[in-house]
Amino acid sequence: MASRPPRILITGGGGQIGIELARRLDESSVWALGRSALDVTSGAAMDRALDEIQPDVVIHAAAMTNPEACERDRGAAQRVNVVGAWNVARAVARAGAAMVHLSTSYVFAGDKLGPYREYDEPGPINAYGVSKLGGERAARQALDRLYVVRSSWVYSRWNRGFVARLLELTDAASDVRYVGDQVANPTFAGDLAAAILRLIDTQAYGVHHLVNEGATSWYGWATAVLRAAGREDVPLEEISAEEYPREARVPANSELANEMARAVGITLRPWHDALDEFVRQWVADRG
Repeated sequence: MASRPPRILITGGGGQIGIELARRLDESSVWALGRSALDVTSGAAMDRALDEIQPDVVIHAAAMTNPEACERDRGAAQRVNVVGAWNVARAVARAGAAMVHLSTSYVFAGDKLGPYREYDEPGPINAYGVSKLGGERAARQALDRLYVVRSSWVYSRWNRGFVARLLELTDAASDVRYVGDQVANPTFAGDLAAAILRLIDTQAYGVHHLVNEGATSWYGWATAVLRAAGREDVPLEEISAEEYPREARVPANSELANEMARAVGITLRPWHDALDEFVRQWVADRG
């Protein structure tokens, strides 16, 4: 008799990664719950959800992810990203399940030359990074069967983020300016979701970086998006981070290396290949 597929609960099921994960799983074995259905800041709510669903794996994708919002309300960032991670991990440990905790490249300071590896020392410089690192540590305290997955600059068709805003520029767009001295790995949420599910099959618990290969700046990413869309006519200006002040400090270097994942046979394609395919599909879908 064939074994049943693992039962998977996804927190933050309405977000871009949650949606991409659910699309790759059999609907009979996945529960993708958004914030209105499951409040991760409530330990009692987490316990009830796990008692009812009895999952084999919980993928914790719920988070406060806007760096500016985290900077403005550090208390909320701590509640969602640290206390939430602790509540999920404690409930998972109690249920005897495994957990995937999604984290970010912003746990690093950004002052390293070259990509960050899983064993490099974190040193976040903004409230978002501090809260996500706190969530990693809280989850580790609660259980052993834990995958910590760090990624960066994630995009998809499910939110109006960096790529979508560029693709929606009108023909009259002008004064389009992007920072050229901050770099990371643009990562397609679909590729990230597929890699997470492959990682679960390995049972290689620990910290893993999962990003599309290679890195670029915001300016380089914007240039690639417009080129893929056939919009080279849009004038882009490269500026420095000093010319684009933000409430939250952004690391100059957020590039990650997929060293641990590669060791267990998991690699992601180059970022520009994923982006080109994404943009082609976006354009085709809109006629």
